[in-house]
Amino acid sequence: MKFRKSWLQGSDRVVKISFSLSAEKIINDEELILKELAVEKSLYCLTCDFEGLKRFAEAFHFVRYDFCHLNFIVGERCCDREFLWGGLAKNIYEELGGKNGQSHNQLYRDFLASIGAREDVFLEEPEFASQYNRALQTYCRQAPIPEALFAIAIYEAFDIPDYQLLLRVVKQAGVSQQGLRFFQVHAVANHFEMFEDVVTWLRQQEGGETAFHRAKEFVFKIQTKMWCGLIEHLQEQTTDCCV
Repeated sequence: MKFRKSWLQGSDRVVKISFSLSAEKIINDEELILKELAVEKSLYCLTCDFEGLKRFAEAFHFVRYDFCHLNFIVGERCCDREFLWGGLAKNIYEELGGKNGQSHNQLYRDFLASIGAREDVFLEEPEFASQYNRALQTYCRQAPIPEALFAIAIYEAFDIPDYQLLLRVVKQAGVSQQGLRFFQVHAVANHFEMFEDVVTWLRQQEGGETAFHRAKEFVFKIQTKMWCGLIEHLQEQTTDCCV
């Protein structure tokens, strides 16, 4: 088991998060990609004023809003094999806010409101996000069930590196505590752990390791394309602020 201490920006807490070796490898690989693509530097520039921040918030909404749908797609395919959809059910429960929290969709609406962006019902999905969501939905529907489950679990492991980066960006942009909450929750979320038992079991089955690596290759490829598409989309809408 690996441990990582994370400074939760926007608060005075240092959070210690534990990871399996599988999750740690995924996190490290995603961090390398984020660095190679210079995602943080680009987003700092593109969100350096509130108009740029609003453009980011409205576009990124479509990158993350469809995730619950993916859980339902894969869960339906698992049917009566509850061992397989147990992690999906736990994940959806967390998306709803758990026992006492707000839903993650509501936290994102709070973020939009805190910076004066349009309400989510009035937003239009950018083409890069539409392609991203279609690709994920198609994979979740058509890939063998183990690969589809692996894809969801791997996608969840991205929360730590992705949202810790995004939390730094929105904090630097001056977002209020109300708006930061969505990013703070995800920056310390270890949702991969919910899938750990089924991921471990499936990888031990015949062809399981190959299926895991196919899913990993797909998710990393589509996630990298998403980051490039997001940055390109934002750059097309601005002509100032170090772009």
